[in-house]
Amino acid sequence: MARDAPRPILITIIAILEFLIGLLILVGGVLLIAGVISAGDVDPEFADLGNAASIAMIVIGLLNIIIAGGFWNGWSIMWYIGLIVNGIGLIVAIYGLITTGIGSAIPLVIYAVILFYLFRPGVKDFFGI
Repeated sequence: MARDAPRPILITIIAILEFLIGLLILVGGVLLIAGVISAGDVDPEFADLGNAASIAMIVIGLLNIIIAGGFWNGWSIMWYIGLIVNGIGLIVAIYGLITTGIGSAIPLVIYAVILFYLFRPGVKDFFGI
């Protein structure tokens, strides 16, 4: 739980973005299960995945929404989970940059900035770290 430190503005923005992204991914997963769209509509590489893709999207969407709530409320555990999730994202973006080119540069920068920001003293104080 957040101590007496005020919520940093960028944590507020990150929490809102995490919630919106989670909501979009969740809706996409539900639409896949309902058959409104197919996995091939999302990405041709996912065409054969069927329900596995939709279940994964629902789980990832819910995880993003939970992380958003934790960031909003300053739950200490979410600071650690944020490090793990953004660290994995950074590694995947580096891999994408190596294998597919410049298209992964923007996610790479975003993950790096978030990781850097999570270590700022005011942010760590907010999360009670």
